[in-house]
Amino acid sequence: MSVFLIRSHFAIQSIIFHFSGTATNSVLYIAYADHNFKMLPFQEIVALFLCLAFVNCASKQPHIVFILADDYGYHDIGYHGTVIKTPVLDSLAANGAKLENYYVQPICSPTRSQLMTGRYQIHTGLQHFVIVADQANSVPLSDVFLPEKLKEVNYSTHLVGKWHLGFYRKECLPQNRGFDTAFGYLSGMGDYWTHHRSGPMPLFPPAEHWLGLDFMDMDRPAWEYVGNYSAFVFRDRANQIIQGHDKSKPLFLYLALQSVHNPLQVPEQYIKPYNFIKDTDRRTHAGMIACMDESHSEMLSIN
Repeated sequence: MSVFLIRSHFAIQSIIFHFSGTATNSVLYIAYADHNFKMLPFQEIVALFLCLAFVNCASKQPHIVFILADDYGYHDIGYHGTVIKTPVLDSLAANGAKLENYYVQPICSPTRSQLMTGRYQIHTGLQHFVIVADQANSVPLSDVFLPEKLKEVNYSTHLVGKWHLGFYRKECLPQNRGFDTAFGYLSGMGDYWTHHRSGPMPLFPPAEHWLGLDFMDMDRPAWEYVGNYSAFVFRDRANQIIQGHDKSKPLFLYLALQSVHNPLQVPEQYIKPYNFIKDTDRRTHAGMIACMDESHSEMLSIN
């Protein structure tokens, strides 16, 4: 098994790398968090470690699980000394190499576009802001995405979670940009339980659920998940994909979590251990992190 952990939020972030296993059964796990002040050549880092993984795996391509956390802070992981408990991520760190100086973009779409294309946002027109829900915009259709290149070398490709790279035309959707399957939401944020996209948003007054459901299973609105917390929904779909995958074919799973982006929402049982935190927003945020950390445990145990 190979493991990456890359994480950040408005400060230096970390990369954890670990490789073990055999040439016949290897998995590359990447966990990453968007939002920071500047972007170093992240695409080069990913390419480097992918090359290392392929060399170590010798005759067999590794399965790749890329976990992207949203708005996750440097001081919000256990091994950096915070009061927030993250035993799953701490375990990865304890068994890997940590690279502690790295940066990404301060907002969602530019960071994600760089990940998918390997190009700085000044070359994709996303250097100014995110793609807002009502905007007829996307990463240029002429740009080749990472899953498209992986499919050229026989990978199965799957997206679970947040897209935020444009959806105003069908050609912009993830299933038309290299992913065999796409499950999750297309815009930048939404309610964790109802999966409705609501205000406030730039240039629009606050509104409650006026933008409607933003939760798709391929081309179909997935109404059946209304009322289910997104961290659990995405965990279950990721586990389903991994467990149902033909191991003779390499897998690329891009798990782009909603956690821990606002709004601050999490089941109450995850907040209770942090009742000693006086600030209510910080207390809820701590619970969201604990829930996110727990959601990885089952997936990481799948052989």
